[in-house]
Amino acid sequence: MVRDKSRKSQPLQQASSMFFFISIAALLWLIIKLSANYTVTEPLTIILKDQPSNLVITDDTQTIKVTLSTTGFKLLNYYFKPVSRRKVDISLEKVPLHKDSRSTYSFACSYTKDKIANFLSISTNDISFEENRIILTMEELKSKKVKVLSNIDINYETQYNRHGNIIITPDSITIYGPENIIKNISNVYTQKQVLKNVNSKIDINIPIMLADNVNADIKNVNVKMDVDRYTEAIANVSIKNNSKYQLRLFPDKVRIKYIVSLTDYNIINDKSFSIEIDTAQVSQRLNYLPVYLTDYPTNTRILSIEPREVEYIIIEENEN
Repeated sequence: MVRDKSRKSQPLQQASSMFFFISIAALLWLIIKLSANYTVTEPLTIILKDQPSNLVITDDTQTIKVTLSTTGFKLLNYYFKPVSRRKVDISLEKVPLHKDSRSTYSFACSYTKDKIANFLSISTNDISFEENRIILTMEELKSKKVKVLSNIDINYETQYNRHGNIIITPDSITIYGPENIIKNISNVYTQKQVLKNVNSKIDINIPIMLADNVNADIKNVNVKMDVDRYTEAIANVSIKNNSKYQLRLFPDKVRIKYIVSLTDYNIINDKSFSIEIDTAQVSQRLNYLPVYLTDYPTNTRILSIEPREVEYIIIEENEN
């Protein structure tokens, strides 16, 4: 019985050995074949990006014939990629565009070599092209200069607030687009920014929001704004009487409570504010006249004015 089993296993061992040697031979043959140099011409999709801001590409996708002269191993990088992924992005900012006619532009295919070589992990020396240039169609857009406005939502830390104006650099940009679209645009905004617990100077670069089919010569702006600590202060301001009536007022001063930055605290005083009375109602013999704040420093925020009305006595009335 042992001899029978041994005789039966011998053909299986021989078959296994034969399969092993055939596999080794096939692998060696494949390695030899893949090590050899081949020259093939294959299509590759070029995606054109970053067109000049004053132009729009009619067709931003091009197919070019690329000749690859390299080993079979390296060619596998191309053939193993799905057809949908055989695409290379080319920035038009990186190539010298030549204007061939009113709307036709071109650039040398050689400027795509580096990108294609990196995409396929081969040398640029292994790449050549059937055509010398890539031709594209771009239409010129209308232009318009518009103001840039900030779109910042700021939450300040307690006792802190903005000091001075928001400075946007540049404060205006040139936009490009179809005339029927840009004619209705008078300004553009930065992208929405939310800043919380702010207690120091703001200095950030923010992208600009653009409508569909609208481009711009500048895509980002710098936004600066001083932030300072604020405190409450009080001014006792004499009331001015610029009317034809000579009046005695009770009281003759008002108390203005305001908020001011610590930086400006010492440069603001009682004379920085102007309070006047409305004498249009004097002839009606009313007992009180309202007071109005007619001037105050722009770097302050008024909290209250007391009183809002004052009593008066006519000392002398001049007839016109």
